[in-house]
Amino acid sequence: MGSMGYSPATAEVNNDYDVRIAGGFAPLPVALERTEGSMAYDVDGKPYIDFLSMIAVNNMGHGHPKIVDAAVNAIKTGATVNLAFQSPCYGKLAKKITGMFGYDRFVCLTSGGEAADAALKIARKWGHLVKGIPLGECHILSTASCYHGVGLGTLSTASRKSSLFQPYLPNTGAITPTGLPIRFGHLEDLRRAFELDGSSIAAFIIEPIQGAAGVIVPPEDYLVGVEELCKKHNVLFIADEIQTGLGRCGYPLYTQKYGLHPDLVILGKALSGGVYPVSGVLGDNNIMELLDPYEIGSTMAANPPGCAAALAALDVLVDEDLSTRARKMGDLLISTLKALNPPHVKQYMGEGLLWAIVLDEKPPQVTSRRLIALLAQRGVLANAIKGGRVRICPPLTISEDLLVEGAKIIADALTDLEAHPAGLPGETVDLKYPQYMK
Repeated sequence: MGSMGYSPATAEVNNDYDVRIAGGFAPLPVALERTEGSMAYDVDGKPYIDFLSMIAVNNMGHGHPKIVDAAVNAIKTGATVNLAFQSPCYGKLAKKITGMFGYDRFVCLTSGGEAADAALKIARKWGHLVKGIPLGECHILSTASCYHGVGLGTLSTASRKSSLFQPYLPNTGAITPTGLPIRFGHLEDLRRAFELDGSSIAAFIIEPIQGAAGVIVPPEDYLVGVEELCKKHNVLFIADEIQTGLGRCGYPLYTQKYGLHPDLVILGKALSGGVYPVSGVLGDNNIMELLDPYEIGSTMAANPPGCAAALAALDVLVDEDLSTRARKMGDLLISTLKALNPPHVKQYMGEGLLWAIVLDEKPPQVTSRRLIALLAQRGVLANAIKGGRVRICPPLTISEDLLVEGAKIIADALTDLEAHPAGLPGETVDLKYPQYMK
């Protein structure tokens, strides 16, 4: 992208991305430099209302003072990473998080993808040693349109991925050993799969609400039915709560809404309040004690600043009752949008403060990507996802006034979108090799 229409400071950042950076997640050309609370500011000082929480990372708001202070104090002590020696801070975090969510053990990592990969490894080892599945025949089942990360292990669970990265992990994904596809939210698919192939399936991994697929909320009886079927067929139930957990969807864990206790729970993103990369897996002794030294870990995992930030973030989650606040503010957000009745909206779908606006797309003018590009111009940050959807997930600490202001900007942008001239910065994403996506 050229520098036309951008300030020199933004143009410089754009050029760095164009010339020096590979991969990533197709960011809009908005060069954010600073965040505070529910606001973000670019290199030119322009303010933005954060309706993205950098995709459910900053549940507690940007730079929550209690979390920042905890991380900074840990850095000042001079403690480094937890690798060859024991870290008191890691022990405290494990004790706190297991007690908070009713599990025996916790293993800490850095990214959500790392944690999801760890859960797959744990489940496969359990499948061989406890369930007795022969080596090479252990299957990890997922669902269509799932997202658990972009490493080769986690990408193997996805139903759509580039053939250029093959071979993926065998016996992993949304197709059963006998070839049945598993749709998210359809208990009959899972029931049939377990009846036919349950003896070779070690685990079933799902997002309680599918995030990257478009904030897809399953039927009310689905998650309860999943746990019942998993118990009946001796299959581990793995809940990837990286996006839905830690208050985002109105509960400390979204599975708690239904009184469930998954065998493994994956956490990340908001675990440190967005201050430091921290993720991990929760489980009980009958599964987690199977792990030997050196099997799961990372050089930077469980470092003291991250653990200190996570301890403080868990306190903030409870002390400020952010789960309850997420439900209240989510109701306000959607009731405000519905009252404004903007055009091009087919549906609102979500829970707590994780929502999608489902658009009636009319390319090339009315698309989810064009909408988030226009919103960025008008000072609101959101995210385009699959199926003509725009994901909105403000910090759980956002004020009512700022939430309503952002909702009004969204409604105005929807009203103006069709007639707005083409050429919005970042309104399209060019894929170089779409023919290999299957």
